[in-house]
Amino acid sequence: LFQFYLLGASWGKGKTSRGAHQTFDEAMAGLAAVNYQTLKRAIIHLKRQGLIRSLKEPAITRAGKTRLARIIPQYQKKRPWDRVLYLVTYDIPEVKRKYRNELRTMLKTLGAGYLQGSVWITPYNPQTLLQDYVKKPGFAGDIIISCIGRDGYIGNEDIKTLVSRVYRLDEINAKYLDFINRYQHNSNAAVQYLYILKEDPQLPFELLPNEWAGDKAHEIFDKIFPMRENTDDTD
Repeated sequence: LFQFYLLGASWGKGKTSRGAHQTFDEAMAGLAAVNYQTLKRAIIHLKRQGLIRSLKEPAITRAGKTRLARIIPQYQKKRPWDRVLYLVTYDIPEVKRKYRNELRTMLKTLGAGYLQGSVWITPYNPQTLLQDYVKKPGFAGDIIISCIGRDGYIGNEDIKTLVSRVYRLDEINAKYLDFINRYQHNSNAAVQYLYILKEDPQLPFELLPNEWAGDKAHEIFDKIFPMRENTDDTD
């Protein structure tokens, strides 16, 4: 039922964190006020939009699942890593700040974390995408990619310590632990988990803290709210 309300609430929302938060809040408000008539109206609306297949036994269509995937963060069970941390350093003139802003947005989209100044880090090789980016008409500046092995250091910090600080993993882990401790008494457990997962960069498992609670939180969420239910691969 929550999936259907998420679908309805997602209409007209963007892919940003703000859009996701608005979607979750509206979905929970819909659930709180649910009755036969409101549920019927919601299902009819989704059917007209082509997001569910049937009125009698509603199942989310491929188009509906695509829309949900844009809003709902997905837990990544496989996170391959080449055991290298990449430092991206750029020097782009002020007169070309448009490209500098675009580059920052691209780095965030790639899951890079901001270190300092014009330096970002990422566990995933950004070389191909950045090589394509510097070929854009009008681009001027330098982008340097450096590699550090998993046993390397930056200053006095080893790789895991650095990654934990840059990506604020301790803060995210504390939220996962709070979810684990409170989910049984929290009617908004699904929304709480999805909020946290939206913040989680889902780094390679080798880079996560030893007491990382994200996996346990996902197991709990998967049991109380199996997202695979009520879906249909047909259009």
